[in-house]
Amino acid sequence: MIMRRFHNSMAVGFFMGSVVAMSQMFFLLFLIYVGYKTDEFQSDGVDANGWEEFWMALFAIVQSLLLGSFAAILAAHRSEILEKPGPVLESMDGTVPGDEDPAVAAANVGRP
Repeated sequence: MIMRRFHNSMAVGFFMGSVVAMSQMFFLLFLIYVGYKTDEFQSDGVDANGWEEFWMALFAIVQSLLLGSFAAILAAHRSEILEKPGPVLESMDGTVPGDEDPAVAAANVGRP
């Protein structure tokens, strides 16, 4: 939705920053799950919770890698997403500024 609707540099930059922040958050979740798993194993010597932390850590690192690669691809191709400077867009009444007769434009100079 964001990439289809908003093509200005502010929206693309905000979206790219959000994707990078989510990637870092999932990487931190990976570190937390791994740390919790090793701390629990070192304190008891027994793995009480089974494989829950392992699967959550695996999910978090996969999600982090996917988001990070998407952010890298987005950063590499952001010039293709941004609006290209081109002809002036139509105004609200359907006319394109600059398409009028030069004689009429010269006569309208100074008029609001």
